[in-house]
Amino acid sequence: MRKKYYSPILTCIGIFFLVVGMSAIVNTFINEEPTQILYLCYLGLLLMGVGVLTRNSFLILSQVYILTIPLAVWNIDFFYQLFAGGPLFGITDYFFVESTITLGKIISLQHIFSVPLALYAVNLIGVNRKDGWKLSFVEIIFIFLAVTALSPSELNVNCVYEPCLDISPRLPYELVWFFAIFSMTFFTSKLLHRFRFIKVKVKTKK
Repeated sequence: MRKKYYSPILTCIGIFFLVVGMSAIVNTFINEEPTQILYLCYLGLLLMGVGVLTRNSFLILSQVYILTIPLAVWNIDFFYQLFAGGPLFGITDYFFVESTITLGKIISLQHIFSVPLALYAVNLIGVNRKDGWKLSFVEIIFIFLAVTALSPSELNVNCVYEPCLDISPRLPYELVWFFAIFSMTFFTSKLLHRFRFIKVKVKTKK
């Protein structure tokens, strides 16, 4: 086993992901909205933490594939509001409604660093397979079923009940939701493995 598997940097990253993920879960109970645990970004933090600690890049990348584009949209909206002083998509309006710093707002900042930090961990660990999107798809289906069964529509967890952006799809929304998130996930998985600067090279077995 390579020395980097014992890297204290990876261990710290894994613990950090778990701490932020557990803080997010605790905050859902503080706010008396426990079904928000089903947010893909909260689950992603926990699974990426487990993946980093176990040096499992397959598990880490399965979360990166799901989260990259949605979090990129969140970040665009966040930084636009931060510097322009007005809404763009309206996704991050909740962050700017009140000036008070809350635990929820601190946790929301994970949208900025979680994907880059996860990719850095993957670079250190290495990659032995590129089909993590298969696990991503299974997780997406499970989360959809769990949200529709357990979470009230007014919370709109993961935008399952209605679009988080100001759009009006003509097709049944469930089909649009699945098509959108599957497409974003699969596209991200293919795109990431084309960028050399990400350094996610597949290891060959000897």
